[in-house]
Amino acid sequence: MRIAKLAIAIILTVACSRTVKVETDPATGKTDVDVQAPNVPETYSATMNAVGTSGISGTASGTTGNDSAHVTVNLTGGQAGATYPWHVHEGTCSDASPPIVGPPTAYPPLVAGADGKATVTAHVPVGLNEAKNYIINVHASPTNLGTIVACGDFND
Repeated sequence: MRIAKLAIAIILTVACSRTVKVETDPATGKTDVDVQAPNVPETYSATMNAVGTSGISGTASGTTGNDSAHVTVNLTGGQAGATYPWHVHEGTCSDASPPIVGPPTAYPPLVAGADGKATVTAHVPVGLNEAKNYIINVHASPTNLGTIVACGDFND
């Protein structure tokens, strides 16, 4: 009997220190349910693959919480000195013109160093919804946003 009471006390203690977070994508009806500690941000990551013959790839990591997202992108294979705009988008890499998450001005461009690598962090004033699909697109240049040179699923 004491073991059962102790088990119930432990379960209640753990349950009371957690919150249940339910998010739904209105477009698809997909739902995500998490049990997590309060005020702990969700983490996201991506492996970005080259699109076409660009040779550009990279990784991304980020967190979301308190109605904002912080995303860091690392790029390799770029042309030295080239500027590459990038954004988090809703959708998948195969979607045509998926919407940008937050204002486009929240995303500082990637500028490749002499070694073709670049790193940048964006602070986007919009939280991410775990029930939605997100991607990171890297664009060819500020004047050629229609050409995607790298893309990857940005998942939690």
